[in-house]
Amino acid sequence: MKLNFFNLKHDFYEISKLSGPIATAFISMGIMGIVDTIMVGNYNTTQLAYMGLANAIFMVLFTIPISLLQGVMIKASQKFGARKFASTGKIYNEGQKYLVILSVIFTVIAFLGEPVLLLLDQTPDMAENGGKLLDIMAPSIPFILLFVNANFFLQSIKRPHIAMYAALTGNIINIISNRVLIYGELGFPEMGAAGAATTTLVVRIALALIMLGYIYRMKRNPKLNKRFGLSRSYDTWWMDSKNTRKIGYGVAITTIATSGSFSAVNIFAGWLGAETLATFVILFSVSNLVFMICFAVAQGTSIVVANAYGRKDANGIISATLAGYILYFLTITVIGFFVVVYPQLIFGIFTNDEALMKIIEFLLFYVMLDLFIDSLPLNIVTSLNGQSDVEIPTLNQVISFLLVRVSGAYLLAFGFDMGLKGLILGLACGGLSSLLLNGARFVYLTRKREKLSYLSKLKAL
Repeated sequence: MKLNFFNLKHDFYEISKLSGPIATAFISMGIMGIVDTIMVGNYNTTQLAYMGLANAIFMVLFTIPISLLQGVMIKASQKFGARKFASTGKIYNEGQKYLVILSVIFTVIAFLGEPVLLLLDQTPDMAENGGKLLDIMAPSIPFILLFVNANFFLQSIKRPHIAMYAALTGNIINIISNRVLIYGELGFPEMGAAGAATTTLVVRIALALIMLGYIYRMKRNPKLNKRFGLSRSYDTWWMDSKNTRKIGYGVAITTIATSGSFSAVNIFAGWLGAETLATFVILFSVSNLVFMICFAVAQGTSIVVANAYGRKDANGIISATLAGYILYFLTITVIGFFVVVYPQLIFGIFTNDEALMKIIEFLLFYVMLDLFIDSLPLNIVTSLNGQSDVEIPTLNQVISFLLVRVSGAYLLAFGFDMGLKGLILGLACGGLSSLLLNGARFVYLTRKREKLSYLSKLKAL
């Protein structure tokens, strides 16, 4: 293995250039949800409960199909790295057809919100009102997937800033429309949580139209259309996209394992009492925003690794992964400094309860430790996915999150009577397991490539 300083510097620059807009788009999306929560919460607490229940179901219904489309970004990035630019548009068009199937399946499920909520043992009132909100949200699923597929394509061809601009525009629309529809201003009816849900639908339609409009302009440009193969589409798309879908399956299973394990730990926190659950929710509301930034770095790493994999550059894969980690350590150090030094300023947004703030400050070290360990495997996992390595990393993630994380959190919290501190350390156990298992997988693949390269050189002699 030969690492070149200039290659490392170049990869660091490329990942930074990609991660900035991706992180901004992620945070902008997260802020939309926070704004909805604040505005509906100030309007009516019961309405906030309805919205929270509907969002809990809806989040699953759009997260899974987004994960299934992840292969579009990775395969298109590999083709871009191999300088087969016209294939990137072909993969995008295959994603457009695939998302139609996903949209139908998950939109139909979303329209079944009320019976699903009743099955989950919610009260008839909660199920009815939560179901009504899901009925409003359901038609937005196709637009979410149109936005995501377009974004994955544009990220793969090094244009992540388009989604960033779209997300920032969406925030402006969201704030203005929420005020009008939630409280009933400018002659509109007072809709409460239904107003926030309607605004979300409008924003998601707008986001999709912005992205599609940009790609349409590319398609109208003969030079760009030809370069990126935007008119390439074949009846054999289902078979052609087999490997792309395969990557998506792995990402989706990983997403389900991650979300499922976190939900289980959330339930454990509820068993420890209302105050413990409130503390857990506040701590991890901030932690999740930081995690999004770390994930953006990992997304950027995945794209640059996929580029190297596409051009069959073994040293480039290692260089890109290492560069991603350098950026990650710089990012987590800066953010961690502000969280530790200014906890009152950051966590005080969520509560004015002094007793709760003292608990948060006591647990802050453990939360930052968990955040550091939990986000460490991200670059490794996305690097492996960027190399089209799916099955083993997916199995490693299932073991780490559904087995190690859940059992570790339960054992430490209840078996060793460590309470909330035990839950936080249990979460970290899952991240550590993922780092060790997937780190070993990365080392194995690296050595395998080196051995094959050495043998090919011997044959050449």
